[in-house]
Amino acid sequence: MKIKDYIAETPEISEEKLLEIINENIPMMKKEAVNRISQLHRGKDLAQAFLDEYDIIQDKKSYLTKSQREQITGFVGLCMIRMVKNGSESV
Repeated sequence: MKIKDYIAETPEISEEKLLEIINENIPMMKKEAVNRISQLHRGKDLAQAFLDEYDIIQDKKSYLTKSQREQITGFVGLCMIRMVKNGSESV
């Protein structure tokens, strides 16, 4: 499922908030994965590049290795969980 679909189905998720959480958590990613995403998505904000690559992975058109794809999907999933968890705590 693509990011836009998750956002549409889950009111706790907004793209802006997700980008903010991704930016906060980028330091936990392996430097190799961050460099590869930067290389593939030159000129884009790094957090947006992670979301774009997540959608490319869902379309099965990614040029990343299996390990890198798993890192990206896991990372974006973790960020979505953190966003939903933080949103429910503030209510």
